[in-house]
Amino acid sequence: MIANLESIPSLKWQYFGDENGVSTTFPSTLKQDCNVYDPRYRPWYVVASTPLPKNIVVVLDTSSSMKAKHGNETVLDLAKLAAKTVLGTLSPSDKVAFISFAAEVEIPLGKSYASHCFSDHLADAVPSNIAYLNSHIDEREAYGSTFYTDALEKAFMFLKNSENGGTRDKVILFLTDGIPTDSKQMVMNTIQQRNEELNNGVMIITYGLGAAAQKEGREILTSMANQDGTLYGVPPRGQVRKGQYIEIQNPDELRTKMALYYALFFDSRTKHSPKVSVPYLDAWGLGLITTVSLPIVINGQLKGVVGLDLTMIDLLEDVLYLQKGELSYAFIIDDRGRAVLHPLLPSPLDVFEDPILINITDIERGADFEQVYTSMTKGSAGTKDLTAVRTFSKGEWSLEGRVTKTFSATYYWKPIEVIGYSLCLVLTKDFKQIDLASLVSSGDDFLYHRLDLIERNSDLCRYYNTSSLRSGRSTVKFAAEAFTDPSRYLDTEETAGRVRHYTKFMNDRIGFVPNPGFKSDIRNNVIATRQAEKYWPSFHRLDSGIQHWIPWRYIGTYNGVFRRIPGGMNHKLYSPSMRPW
Repeated sequence: MIANLESIPSLKWQYFGDENGVSTTFPSTLKQDCNVYDPRYRPWYVVASTPLPKNIVVVLDTSSSMKAKHGNETVLDLAKLAAKTVLGTLSPSDKVAFISFAAEVEIPLGKSYASHCFSDHLADAVPSNIAYLNSHIDEREAYGSTFYTDALEKAFMFLKNSENGGTRDKVILFLTDGIPTDSKQMVMNTIQQRNEELNNGVMIITYGLGAAAQKEGREILTSMANQDGTLYGVPPRGQVRKGQYIEIQNPDELRTKMALYYALFFDSRTKHSPKVSVPYLDAWGLGLITTVSLPIVINGQLKGVVGLDLTMIDLLEDVLYLQKGELSYAFIIDDRGRAVLHPLLPSPLDVFEDPILINITDIERGADFEQVYTSMTKGSAGTKDLTAVRTFSKGEWSLEGRVTKTFSATYYWKPIEVIGYSLCLVLTKDFKQIDLASLVSSGDDFLYHRLDLIERNSDLCRYYNTSSLRSGRSTVKFAAEAFTDPSRYLDTEETAGRVRHYTKFMNDRIGFVPNPGFKSDIRNNVIATRQAEKYWPSFHRLDSGIQHWIPWRYIGTYNGVFRRIPGGMNHKLYSPSMRPW
């Protein structure tokens, strides 16, 4: 792990989780949830262990018997925790539904009356949907008897309605503490008939506790898992995907045993490759990150999973800071066509919650884009001339509206094979790069915006509740795209020594000071924007009524140089090219 970090400094966290639940993390850190953290329940572990995405239905018994106390909690409380733990193992590539049953079946109604998601179709296991299902699970209460058949009918309905022709594992997790009130023969007939409609592709894993862990309950739950109703006059027809009956003698074991359902899908014959998660919000404040994980298999046995985290800024900085004119842009999608990066999505720098994953066709709506989309999702490369549309904010999106610009562009796309993404560059045909002639610094006029690191304290004042310069001089702020390594700039704390290096380089007239990491054209832009100070003082001669409404004057360049007067400090993430103005 140390060698990895030395060779790839952009790595953030590295970790290993084994089949016994032991976790090793580097760099070491104090986990607040150490008592409940188990790597085997984490999506990165499950995704690496199972070769295919999953369609999963969790079926939970909420009959009156689930009110039984176990310690300070009811059995239903422990069952709800187990169900939520299962949901927590899922990745956005999976699909999920939740059903509770007693005398009647209860399902989530969805977030709107028009929503098919949750109520009759499997939902994508994205964070917002998982949060909604978790809240629904929390509201379940125990009552009534235990009718299996209607719950199974609904479970198969979810799976059938969500068939899309793809190769996915299909599984029903069925948890109960009672024997069925309805006919056992009817239960087995339902399983047989409904699974035949799905080509016998559904696996059933049953969990029995209480009465369901006794002889009569054990028999029906084992028959359900094996999909063999011979005991009840329903002999098997055709080859089925046998599941497993798991007996729970101690309710405290329910969470662990239920959450490890995915072990049945592990196939030692599969050639495992690294799995890349969809972007999610890092709990430690690193912004959007992605996890790359790989199972460790020894003698055909899964021994654990290794994983590492990369920030999306590190991974995609060349695309994020593409500079080919105002209209040109780039976007990235995953193998399911979901947008990972696009100008219309929040920047990885500005995300404060897990992203909502949408299909790229909801953003790229051109009539001829379908050919590009099909090729990208197949992992192909290509080029096509299309009419593109860019949407820009006039200011605050919700208040000031937007403006669109249509232009002729060439789409260039190519797969990023290691991580399973596909990159597309959309370049305007009339773009021309214009470079400034080489300029010479005046020698002592550069002033960096980090006034807290510069010995000019006597010149500081409060101006519109910010620290500014009393003298009226301008300051310069560099955005991340001004550096050859934007991620390093964002990850490194600025010091007084680093600011002195910036200053010496920008004021250097003879080329003696080494470049501290700026792109080649940045120094010229700093010198050129300095000329604005010749004109800004004229604002002071304006009518005093107008002057009162002009608190700042500023100029920004496409490559990340921002100069303002009166000089003052800006947030490190501030970039003029990202601002609506």
